[in-house]
Amino acid sequence: MLLLDAGNALWGPGTPAEQTGGRIMIDAMNLLGYDAMAMGDLDLLLGPDVLRQRIADAQFPILSANVQIAGEDKLLAEPYVIKPFGDHRVGIIGVTWEGASVQPDQFTLLPALNVLAQLVPEVAKQADIIVVLSTMGFEEEQIASSQAPGVDVIVGGRSRIPMTESWVDPETGTLVVEAGALGEWIGRRVLSFDSTGAVTDHRDELMFLTDDWTDDPEMRSFLDNYSVQ
Repeated sequence: MLLLDAGNALWGPGTPAEQTGGRIMIDAMNLLGYDAMAMGDLDLLLGPDVLRQRIADAQFPILSANVQIAGEDKLLAEPYVIKPFGDHRVGIIGVTWEGASVQPDQFTLLPALNVLAQLVPEVAKQADIIVVLSTMGFEEEQIASSQAPGVDVIVGGRSRIPMTESWVDPETGTLVVEAGALGEWIGRRVLSFDSTGAVTDHRDELMFLTDDWTDDPEMRSFLDNYSVQ
């Protein structure tokens, strides 16, 4: 199983996330054992210095292939990660919506679709399964599924759509999925692959986190005892 986040998890107005500069979210995600997350456009509101610290704090990669430090030809985060997964190697790419309102003296956002189209062939040389974590938005992610063939799944977040079923690109077969927002939903996508890494089947499940779900004792203790100071 891979546990992934499409981004915009580190900042929210008037929340403990904002009060701790995203630290509470990273600590919680470390506890949950996340495999990767994308850097979202709202996360950029924390600024480059805080984001560098959150990247260092995370026990999993925080990814963005198109956010540069202003005035530098250098990405703020790693663009992708390659993870072994059973008999396969999974390439996970992060892309950030470039329409975000950012301070021009802090960040430069490259066109996400162009970056993705250029990067997928590079990742495909190292992995037989490719997953994109995106805050481009659902319509842009549909476009990306055609412009960047070779991607198996795009996990999106900015449009905040609780999708009960994956959208499948009719030409490339790329799956585009979203699972709502604000921790209200968990999307579980069970994929079957052949020996080459091609998707042969998929099953979708969207779980609404109501009070019927029992709190995990370790996470409950973490929340009850966490200091935002």
